[in-house]
Amino acid sequence: MYSVLIVDDERPVIESISYMLQKNRPELQIAGTATSGREAIRKAEENKPDIILIDVKMPGINGLDALREIKRRMPYVMPILTTAYERFDIAQTAFELGVQEYLLKPFSQKKLIAAVDAAVQTLNRNSSGQGESLKHIELLHSLQGSIEQLFFKSIKLASCLEDFIPFLQTTLSLHSTRGCIGLLAWEVSDERGRSGPKAGDVPFESAEGRIQLGRILLSKLKYKFPCLGSVSAEEILFFFPEIHGSISAPGEEDLGKIFKGNSGGREVPRWYFTLGGSVELPRLPDSCHEARQRVSRRKGEITGDDVDLKMIRSRLPVWRSSIEEAVVQNRPVELDRLIDTDLMNIGDIDTARSVIVDLGLNIEHLHRFTSSYPPRVVRADSREELFSLCTGWFRYLAEQVILQRNSSMPLLLRRALEYIDVHYSRPIQLADVALEVEVSPAYLSNLFTRHLGRSFIDQLTDCRIDKARQLLAEKSHSIKTVSRMVGYQDPNYFSRLFKKCTGQSPSEYRP
Repeated sequence: MYSVLIVDDERPVIESISYMLQKNRPELQIAGTATSGREAIRKAEENKPDIILIDVKMPGINGLDALREIKRRMPYVMPILTTAYERFDIAQTAFELGVQEYLLKPFSQKKLIAAVDAAVQTLNRNSSGQGESLKHIELLHSLQGSIEQLFFKSIKLASCLEDFIPFLQTTLSLHSTRGCIGLLAWEVSDERGRSGPKAGDVPFESAEGRIQLGRILLSKLKYKFPCLGSVSAEEILFFFPEIHGSISAPGEEDLGKIFKGNSGGREVPRWYFTLGGSVELPRLPDSCHEARQRVSRRKGEITGDDVDLKMIRSRLPVWRSSIEEAVVQNRPVELDRLIDTDLMNIGDIDTARSVIVDLGLNIEHLHRFTSSYPPRVVRADSREELFSLCTGWFRYLAEQVILQRNSSMPLLLRRALEYIDVHYSRPIQLADVALEVEVSPAYLSNLFTRHLGRSFIDQLTDCRIDKARQLLAEKSHSIKTVSRMVGYQDPNYFSRLFKKCTGQSPSEYRP
């Protein structure tokens, strides 16, 4: 009989995992539970579990650091990592530690049991104590750098990438299906430093020096951003995966700080950094080509259009996040404000159309929708038509998200939302709603987070502010009266909160 240690900083998650294991795999013994990394190390030392289910993000010592210490003391324990973050640095560290499975929260009962069964099978194969599977893991990890370089060679040559992707996803823990290529290109006037300078004193103008600096940069970036990279004397190629509908990539300021902190006072050659578009993995060569074209343009004289494009590129991740959040939370007023103040102020209408299509398709891809809006937006020939189509498209997406969410939402959560919608004017607390729907506050809080991506307080606040918008639009109540009608006894607090949520004070508000 094998034993399992369950580690997570949320007690409801521990209880849920314990229940699923006891129900589906009663032959496994629960060796204990822990809510912190330090407690996990102590419990593992005391109980000697065969399998450990451990969360990454915990207070104090995180899950990976705790697992590293546990593996040092118990090298043949089988780890299963649970995390809400799909990042390369986590996956790579987990790979080094011999993690059996990598479960992204929220995970289903089926995936949990499959991961535990795989761990049991591995334990059975290793019952002789030889630890052959660990040797295979170590060998595969030693080849990871070579596999990464083959990946970038396939992108450069636009050759066999589609056939290579399944192997790549397995070996490099690459779960994303989309991403973009980043390119940092050096500008060097000559090749100094060929005469064999002393170690540690290689000028960065030389090929050897640029490779040295590039490796430092790549190493630093992998701690902050999910990425892969390939360094050469001429350039650094990056791959940034699209995770949960967005790409996390450094800006020039981030790169500049790393160069400044690691140059040792030596002069760094001039460099240019750009990103290609986000595409499906088989089309990464297109993204690479786009990044190269942008570098070529940047090496010429910087024009006003270049400055505008640079601003748009820096703002696009923010716009994606803000628009997607407003769509998911069904905030039409906020959507109109973002469209009117940001998107409609893009100088060139062609660029505005392209940005709007990018934002809308991002949401459609993320939530698996299709609509007739993209070709209509592309054909819009005036800003008035573009504004109308944009607002219509984003509101349509908001409606589809609500329908999708309602179809999969647990009955308990629907009852909780109905209770909030009826009793929002009262001073209700999470415990009141939990009592009404007959569950614990912790369990209800978990339902809000898992299915709505927000807390109970966020949901209540949005409900109240939406009701306040409707009342203010009627223009028949004072601000003080509206404040009390939506559950806020302090009008000053209500006014501050209203402006924070809508960008306007109650007295300025215009529907």
